[in-house]
Amino acid sequence: MMENFNRPKSDAEWYFRKDPEEERFYEIFFQLCQKYDVRWGSASEKERVFINEITRVTYERDRAIRLGQPLSEIRPAFAS
Repeated sequence: MMENFNRPKSDAEWYFRKDPEEERFYEIFFQLCQKYDVRWGSASEKERVFINEITRVTYERDRAIRLGQPLSEIRPAFAS
């Protein structure tokens, strides 16, 4: 019986649980899509790569600032 102690009461509870970091990532993603007027459904491959990369960098910088981590450890945009 103890093994079910931390288990959600239903599948719906698990499905609707929100991850704050994921929420922040998508908030940044949608802001950048709007800023650069990119419609994801009709975006070219070049636009998608651009949005993905600037979202990654912006999110990682935001997270580092919130957690008090150095910004120097973040891989620059489009660096291999």
